[in-house]
Amino acid sequence: MSVTTSHQISRYYDYFRDKEIVFTKANLKSLRIDPRQIYLKCNGGQWPCIINSSSLQQAKVIIGTSSGAYGAITKNKNAPVSLRYSFFDSNNEPIQFFVTCSVGGVEPYQGSSELAMVTLLFSQRPPDDLIVKIGEFIEVNQNFQNRKEERIGINKNSLRELGIPKEESYIFITGVPRKCILKDISFGGACIMLVGIPKFLENKSIDLRLFFSDTNEKIALKGLIKSADFLPGRKDISIVHIEYDVDEIPMSYKFHINSYITSYQKQLIENQLNNQAAQQKVNQAAAAKVAQAVQAAQASQAAAAASQTKIGQNLATAQTAAKTTNATASAPAAAPAKAEESKSETTQKTE
Repeated sequence: MSVTTSHQISRYYDYFRDKEIVFTKANLKSLRIDPRQIYLKCNGGQWPCIINSSSLQQAKVIIGTSSGAYGAITKNKNAPVSLRYSFFDSNNEPIQFFVTCSVGGVEPYQGSSELAMVTLLFSQRPPDDLIVKIGEFIEVNQNFQNRKEERIGINKNSLRELGIPKEESYIFITGVPRKCILKDISFGGACIMLVGIPKFLENKSIDLRLFFSDTNEKIALKGLIKSADFLPGRKDISIVHIEYDVDEIPMSYKFHINSYITSYQKQLIENQLNNQAAQQKVNQAAAAKVAQAVQAAQASQAAAAASQTKIGQNLATAQTAAKTTNATASAPAAAPAKAEESKSETTQKTE
């Protein structure tokens, strides 16, 4: 079964803090509560009590009106009170802790003058152990109602996650044991394969046996064969679809199915987030390449513009130089012409 993380604990508390569980005999067994070790502590004294119900914000306990607990509470309802919870873990080791409370109310239990129901309001968030117990129990029952037909295909990975050693198992059909092979399971039923003729199997009562290695327990699942068909290509092997008796499904089985479904869902979400992150990196890399290409193009355009400017400058310089050269070349030619003109004038005067 999966390990509960701090995130999961916080989620349980946020979602289920006001959901109340009534501690019936079946629920006490499912939650592995030790009712003999539930105590009420007040004014320095400690008395046993019967826990009637609990949420993550309050609890209701039943005490005798002649007990010391009743006297201590009714004498001073503002006095701090502590409620001791006691559970067994998967190794049958006790888990015990106190929850600090204030008295929210005291009233006769079912009109009795000998018993009283005391409402205890938690003074702060309860210990994580209680949050896990209450939260997981509520989640399992909600998923049982909402995801009853969600099938878990049996393969090596799912067997490992479920804590089932192998796909081979046993089924009792109208009291007769037979070997079978698991094909899929769900909260509400299972599909198995076994030797037999479909018409002799349908509508028969069954008792499917499963072994969970992680909790070292054998579970019996009572139900009915709703339909059966031959395995394609075979006339001696049937595929059988089973519907469990909802009132007979062990809570331990529900916990295993819920653990797998929530873990699988969590893995899907993590994969989606990882895929999104990977795609984001690809998009960022592509955007970076585009930016680099744009920068390169801009740099190329700038270089081309600079080159054109340089060429223009060089052309202008060349043109200026050419004009200067032409002016310099024409100046000596003008001087001899002027000298010749002066010589001619001198000759005319002499004559």
